[in-house]
Amino acid sequence: MDERFEGIILFKRDYREKDALVKIFTKEFGAKMFFIKNFNQANHPLRRHCIPITQQYFLGKINESGLSFLKEGQTLQLFRSIQEDHEKLAYATYFIQLVDAALEDNVANLNVYTILSQCLSLLNQGLDSQVLMVCLEMKLLPYLGIHLNWQSCALTGRQDGPFDFSLKFQGILSQAVWEQDDFRLHISPKTIHVAIILANCQLEQIQSINLGQKTKEELSRLMDTIYQEFVGLRLKGKSYLKQLKQLDEQVQAISNVRKRSNESGPVIDF
Repeated sequence: MDERFEGIILFKRDYREKDALVKIFTKEFGAKMFFIKNFNQANHPLRRHCIPITQQYFLGKINESGLSFLKEGQTLQLFRSIQEDHEKLAYATYFIQLVDAALEDNVANLNVYTILSQCLSLLNQGLDSQVLMVCLEMKLLPYLGIHLNWQSCALTGRQDGPFDFSLKFQGILSQAVWEQDDFRLHISPKTIHVAIILANCQLEQIQSINLGQKTKEELSRLMDTIYQEFVGLRLKGKSYLKQLKQLDEQVQAISNVRKRSNESGPVIDF
């Protein structure tokens, strides 16, 4: 029997000469792989509904295991701003890779589906991509089997800061017991305060959060360290984001040199 369902397109890849496999994170059935016959024909009716990082309604046959099949599609959200912006698209690609890695296929998860849908919508609206990335990484940790204490000091139970983060005790650590972990991450108390807010807030609440670049960089270092030590994922999307950041820094450095040169006057060669 055919089912109607909603889904976010994770990726599409060619299969044989004319066909395609499309992986969709469905709201009702979890992440599933769909086979589409003759997909590479220019006039195939499903081509415009299987663009990665879009949200669609579908009619199709759902199988509990193996490949499922699509019959009809209806566009729900194209996320045009993401599709037209190289940097936003890079972040969105990492978002869907991370969700795909965090969840088992064929298992429905309405909470994560809603979180991913919200993240893409907020990114499309222009919210800070780094903050959204940190927030998504935090909220996916429990689905990766990592349960960290963001509510109170892991040793004393105190809820008043200042705090740092301890890998050893898997949570925030109040200043009174910092000496208990010589390898605490030395994240600034301000950044840890922001991390606590992000870990415990709803995604729609972060629209009012405006952070400086130093705080965002510390948040990224915090989450990179947590994922490196506890999760061990090596996703291409995250590596690409780091390459983009390095390129931006190089371009900014060149721009600063040129600006200083212009301010000091023209250079005359003889």
